[in-house]
Amino acid sequence: MKSIFKKRIRATAVVGACAGLLTLGLAGSASASSVPPWRFEVCSWGNYQTNVYWGNGGFMGVPPGQCLSQWFQPMTTDTSYEYVTAYVNGGGYITGANLNVAAGAGLATGGTSSAPYGWTY
Repeated sequence: MKSIFKKRIRATAVVGACAGLLTLGLAGSASASSVPPWRFEVCSWGNYQTNVYWGNGGFMGVPPGQCLSQWFQPMTTDTSYEYVTAYVNGGGYITGANLNVAAGAGLATGGTSSAPYGWTY
């Protein structure tokens, strides 16, 4: 009777440890940006060109199925937030976001020109 109880405790501990490692692994990869510091990347995965605007006249027109990048000048502070807005080329608003380009930031769009959506990474 005692050996069955010990086996169940060991199995529970192994399953719990594996679940903890899997959770930590997924959390680490999901929270870290793949974009280098002081770089802003835009990917247009929809069937339309994505036009992105920021700051004092910044603009990037990203053709469908492509990604483009913009480098920012490093500043003395450790954060540099830029508010960016994305639009369908010749169409409507997709999204807006306040992104920390000092840490590296990305914006992607998808869907169709009549039903666009966006997300940050």
